[in-house]
Amino acid sequence: MITAAPERDLLRFLTAGSVDDGKSTLIGRLLYDSNGIYDDQLSSVRKASAAKNVELDLSLLTDGLRAEREQGITIDVAYRYFSTPRRKFIIADAPGHEQYTRNMATGASTAEAAVILVDARKGVLRQTRRHSLIAWLMGIRQMIVAVNKMDLVDFDQQVYLLIRDQFAGFAKSLQDVEFHFVPLSALEGDNVIRPSQRMPWYDGKSLLDLLETLPASGLRHGALRFPIQSVVRPNQDFRGYAGQVGSGVVKPGMQVVALPSRQRTAVKEVLLYDRAGCG
Repeated sequence: MITAAPERDLLRFLTAGSVDDGKSTLIGRLLYDSNGIYDDQLSSVRKASAAKNVELDLSLLTDGLRAEREQGITIDVAYRYFSTPRRKFIIADAPGHEQYTRNMATGASTAEAAVILVDARKGVLRQTRRHSLIAWLMGIRQMIVAVNKMDLVDFDQQVYLLIRDQFAGFAKSLQDVEFHFVPLSALEGDNVIRPSQRMPWYDGKSLLDLLETLPASGLRHGALRFPIQSVVRPNQDFRGYAGQVGSGVVKPGMQVVALPSRQRTAVKEVLLYDRAGCG
């Protein structure tokens, strides 16, 4: 008799932070080291990396738009999927630039956890705080603060501790959040999948170990979360709010609360493509 393997649960998580903190490289490293890349994808990335005169640019696994590759930044939210023997994952790689903060909010709307990256050379920046606050407003209560690029500060423990304390001071304003801190190098793989031999002073879990053990829950069965991505006003007689339902359901007549103002209102109607009044 063959026993079916137990169903692995699913964790949706977001990577966020300021520009050039290494978000796309970190996701590429997770995919590469966990064997979550198809051969044709890897071949394409190797060719693109060779054109840039680098050995292997893992950020190209997520920066898929032509404009992103040319400018070296993430513009839209890139979703990637991978799995380990313990869990399946959906990753939302959010853009760091202030101009694309709206896209970051969209990515946060469907995430259960967030990996907030901090460049070890720069510390906690304004965009780092902004992304953390948006993740909290979207209901994310599990955050991993990844102090990246430790290889560029000689894996200095004091640099890590200073950033950890700096972030912890800001995080006091974010209530009911469980924070985890991990020093790592996305470029070289330290503390991403396996513990780093170059940071013996850190005795915590690697990033993947943390992701595999965070509680996961089904967002679709929770309360309504509807991040507004744009205001639609084709004429003076109509004003609507567009976005993607992150969890729960929305129906005409239901009472909703807008954050962060906490102003209450009611849903007049729901428009879905060419159908009105949908539940």
